[in-house]
Amino acid sequence: MNSQLDLQPGADVDPDIRRFVAAMGAGFAAYPPLSSLSFPEQRRVCEQVRAPFTRGGPQPARVFEVTVPAAGREVRLRVYDPVFPRSVASPGLVYLHGGGWTLFSLDTHDRLMREYAARAGVLVIGVDYALSPESKFPVALNEAVAAVWWLRAHAEDVGLDADRLAIGGDSAGANLAISACLALRDAGERDAVKAMVLNYGVFDSDCDTASHRRYGGEGYMLGSGEMAAFWSNYVRGQADLAEPLARPLHADLAALPPALLVIAECDALHDEDQAMARALAAAGVPTTAKVYAGATHSFLEAVSFAAVSGRALDDTAEWLRRTLND
Repeated sequence: MNSQLDLQPGADVDPDIRRFVAAMGAGFAAYPPLSSLSFPEQRRVCEQVRAPFTRGGPQPARVFEVTVPAAGREVRLRVYDPVFPRSVASPGLVYLHGGGWTLFSLDTHDRLMREYAARAGVLVIGVDYALSPESKFPVALNEAVAAVWWLRAHAEDVGLDADRLAIGGDSAGANLAISACLALRDAGERDAVKAMVLNYGVFDSDCDTASHRRYGGEGYMLGSGEMAAFWSNYVRGQADLAEPLARPLHADLAALPPALLVIAECDALHDEDQAMARALAAAGVPTTAKVYAGATHSFLEAVSFAAVSGRALDDTAEWLRRTLND
């Protein structure tokens, strides 16, 4: 890599995304360090800092919520319907927000889900899964699977075509999305989901890769120490790290649905995303991997002003339309 860039963290980031990273940094600087706060307080701060990036954008014809049972808990789903009333059932995208299994919510990712609904013309169903460390692996994963089962069983109630259902997520949400497909396949439901959208996903617990060393510090978005802490929050102990459903890069990936990987060039997770793309292809999974130059972790949330974010969303919308209509 260019030694000049190595001396200037963030210099290789797209200018619009650099503004996004700076705005996020300034927002968090107004509060005590997150690590000094309780987890509920961390989440409250994150909601406030990210709120400006959820404003604007397309408005669906209707938004409604339902709750579904999952292992003794009611899990909230938020449904974004771009066309209502409708005469035919719609393809759908189950979406799992990021935040290291610890932070963020349906509200922090509201704009992103509205964008997918409008650009792809699909129902988008956000899952308000249980957060860590209060709920450890595999609680959130089980809730994601329960959401898919419920939606297939109640597809007519929400206007969904159960035979054209995708699942996706960003960061930890991408981890949950692919692991849900693994769990469904292993339960004999390999056809329950027709496509996977994996946005800058976390698929392994190794925080000492080349991309972690290059992009896991100041000037980017996701820190390597932060990612290590998220893993500690998520798993119950070392035994969970041997579970392929926790670290799907180490799973048998055969017979999964077609995958689109949205990979940020300037992201600590870049190397494991590339490794996942190679592993999926080697397992015979139809795989499309797109690297977005100058993009950091979380870059899709900058869609209100970053052209690269809009391009990635349009690319995903086109891929979803093509894949779900094959």
